[in-house]
Amino acid sequence: MVLSAKHKDELNCAIADYLKSSGYIEAYNHFVQEADVPSDKANDKKFNGLLEKKWTSVLRLQKKVMDLESKVTETVKEYEGGPTKRERSSDNWIPRPPERYCLTGHRMPISRVIFHPVYNVMVSASEDGSIKVWDYESGDFERTLKGHTDAVNDIAFESSGKTLASCSSDLTIRLWDFVGFECIKTMHGHDHTVSSVRFVPTGDFLVSASRDKSIKVWRCLLATAPKPLLDTGSGSGSLLCLLTVNSSLLAPTTTL
Repeated sequence: MVLSAKHKDELNCAIADYLKSSGYIEAYNHFVQEADVPSDKANDKKFNGLLEKKWTSVLRLQKKVMDLESKVTETVKEYEGGPTKRERSSDNWIPRPPERYCLTGHRMPISRVIFHPVYNVMVSASEDGSIKVWDYESGDFERTLKGHTDAVNDIAFESSGKTLASCSSDLTIRLWDFVGFECIKTMHGHDHTVSSVRFVPTGDFLVSASRDKSIKVWRCLLATAPKPLLDTGSGSGSLLCLLTVNSSLLAPTTTL
């Protein structure tokens, strides 16, 4: 690397300052004479400590370069370990063992697992009548929500994640404050197991499906005593098992 005349003068002045400040007077005198450093520049305060600053800057940059090289190496390994563009398909990205965490705590089969729409937690429902909250980043158990007296069949968050709805074989639907983790409302109306609940994405509405072959729509978040706004009534059709809801369509799933 070739330095310009200006950079050479600055480097010489910085070296001269370093030699003088470090007590290498004889070396300083020889260097000033041989490098032809003017006395006014050699004593200029703007060069005080300049060489040390440049040196420490170089060390910091070297460390950053090493860190970046390490990250690039890791990224290349991850990329090479995955499928190529030609091989890439949905089958290549199916999760494979070993699992990241194995979470245990329920005493009976787990009926539903959902992720919080905002925070790094997930919620599980079980036939043991409990709802459990987990931190999926650390794999830690957070808390248990108790209130249902029979199997919890489904759970759902409203869009902000502040309210959790659950439904159970005890014929009730419960709303949980997911900030204070308390049951704030219990809704009755179905005559058989409540199999599914979903919040409507827009508005203060909850939809429930039951094995009594009915679908009910509830205005729940603002009402002090929620009642169904729409009741399809129990028909002679199949048992309703699962709901899929968007802002304008409702799709129930039934058993044959």
